[in-house]
Amino acid sequence: MGFTTPCFIRKNTKELRKKLEELGYEILNSGDTTLDAHNYDGKGSHKSIEEGKAIITSYGNLYGVIYDVDTVTKKGRIDCGTNEEFFLAIASLRNDTDKNQWFTDGDKWILCPEIKFSTYWAYNDVYINTDTIHKATVNELIELFNKS
Repeated sequence: MGFTTPCFIRKNTKELRKKLEELGYEILNSGDTTLDAHNYDGKGSHKSIEEGKAIITSYGNLYGVIYDVDTVTKKGRIDCGTNEEFFLAIASLRNDTDKNQWFTDGDKWILCPEIKFSTYWAYNDVYINTDTIHKATVNELIELFNKS
């Protein structure tokens, strides 16, 4: 149980990695290098994280830095381009909590700050249509962030 949707972003910053860690991801690394197999330099060592061109979430609760984006696009991971909000929305998708996930009734969009969405709207006077509100699907998130 946990993160459900592998994705990647075509950028890599210390701030973005920190946001992933705040979501509950842990970096797959050793010191300042990444252990992702895609990053092996062929000379006996792994490349520095800071040299990374992209960040990927596809190891359960782990994330790594990738250098050859073509290898990951062929494996069904969602390409978030360079859109950080979209990347974090997809990377936040979990099946064990509602925190940091988007909910929608098809019209209104709410980012849940609590572990359970029902707790959030019940105690914060949030008007929603309880018949249609649901955790946003991947396709709904794609549509939402493609409009932005």
